[in-house]
Amino acid sequence: MTRTVSTTSAVLHGTHPLRGYPVTYRLTPLVRQPGMPAGFMVEEADGDLSEDAWETAEISRVLMTPVQVRELVARVTHRVPTQR
Repeated sequence: MTRTVSTTSAVLHGTHPLRGYPVTYRLTPLVRQPGMPAGFMVEEADGDLSEDAWETAEISRVLMTPVQVRELVARVTHRVPTQR
């Protein structure tokens, strides 16, 4: 079972990296488990959604590492990720 550290820490409005339509992402850090890398719950819904619209949207959820989240942000905002 995954537990979130807190409520959503970031909301990202951008463009779907493959299809070009507006999408909204919510990024929430997860409680780190001993011996496991840090992670994020990433929720995605089609459209440039407000808080109220989010509550009724069809949402997909996936777990991601910090590196995957950085790459997602870079793709959605059309920026080149920096190396760390």
